[in-house]
Amino acid sequence: MSVAAALLSILLFLAFASAGAQKVVFNPAMSKAAEHLGFTKRGYQRIGIVEVLGGIAVMAGLVAPRTSALGVINEVGAAGLTVMMAMAVVFHLRNDDKAKYFTPALALGVVALLEVIFRLA
Repeated sequence: MSVAAALLSILLFLAFASAGAQKVVFNPAMSKAAEHLGFTKRGYQRIGIVEVLGGIAVMAGLVAPRTSALGVINEVGAAGLTVMMAMAVVFHLRNDDKAKYFTPALALGVVALLEVIFRLA
């Protein structure tokens, strides 16, 4: 595994663990975001749980060989986070949000995709 993939894995873990935890705790900012995007409290908390699990999956396979079970978990986790962020961008665009609202999701999706590419290379 390349150094770039390892660094991206760590970055993804930190980003998704913190963002997911905020959704699970459902702080006031997350409450406003959930309402704006049309999610219930429980639905937004579930999204947070998936984000935390995705971050853990990426971190679990950090140094594992590509063909090992943990390596596959890493790749599946990063691919899942990529899809999740693509869906987040779609939800923001459907709500006619400005770029400043969906750019973080777009950037994290690109980082997750790059992690998968570097890991498979």
